[in-house]
Amino acid sequence: MTQEEQDAILGRTRREYKEAKNRFGALKKRNGEIAAVARKLADALEQYPDRLMVGNLPHGSLALAITDPKHVYTPGDADQLSQDSLCVHLSEYMKARDDKARLRQELIDQGDGDPEA
Repeated sequence: MTQEEQDAILGRTRREYKEAKNRFGALKKRNGEIAAVARKLADALEQYPDRLMVGNLPHGSLALAITDPKHVYTPGDADQLSQDSLCVHLSEYMKARDDKARLRQELIDQGDGDPEA
């Protein structure tokens, strides 16, 4: 393999690593957003359990909603915490984490050094 080919591979690996790192960062940020909704929901459940509504909401979706003096939990909030939504998100998160780790190791193996050092 020529030096040009090796440089091209290294450049592509660097680009892919940067993209994976950005994707992982965005998904990690999303973890925090989902956790914030879950914390608010948990607080509301503790303080106002009698305000829990499960059923068809005005938009026609089956969702969980809680209202308290500070927050209104919408079908969108409930959808973020649905089993399907969480499974999809966590699957994407783990794939991005693994891709980032794999590309990091490829850069190290190609002699480019550890991009996280």
